[in-house]
Amino acid sequence: MIKSFLQSSLIAFCLALLIVSSAFAGEMNIKGWEKGSEYDSLYDNTDRDVFKGTLLKIKDIEPMDGMTEGIGVLVKDKEDGEKVLVHLGPKDFVEPRIKDLRPGVRVKVYGVLVEIDGEYEYMAAKLKAGEERKYKFRLTKDGTPFWSLSPEELQKEESSN
Repeated sequence: MIKSFLQSSLIAFCLALLIVSSAFAGEMNIKGWEKGSEYDSLYDNTDRDVFKGTLLKIKDIEPMDGMTEGIGVLVKDKEDGEKVLVHLGPKDFVEPRIKDLRPGVRVKVYGVLVEIDGEYEYMAAKLKAGEERKYKFRLTKDGTPFWSLSPEELQKEESSN
């Protein structure tokens, strides 16, 4: 009887965990942004770079046809004055995390320069704004997008901010 109760409890717990995990994954629309997608494969973690500039604009982007809407920032490079479009990630993931980000702030962008449809753009791993704010979008060690992490992994990464 106790064994049957424990088995039933374990099954119920596993089902509840599956439902909660599905609900979390279902909240975000990241079509085309998934880990291992054509877009994600452009991010070569061995070719990381850093540049500084001024944030000019926050804008909606669709890096490749068929992807869900994302968020990008237009940054004026401090070195050469060139305007660089920086991809942050899918809108459902990024928008709630950058509510306090405003044009005019000096930024430091960490990520990878990529070519998409003949245009050079930047895929961000991390963005530092001003002296205090850090926004993380990919794991530094391997480039894994934060929106593909489990809730527990994401919480751990965001708490180290």
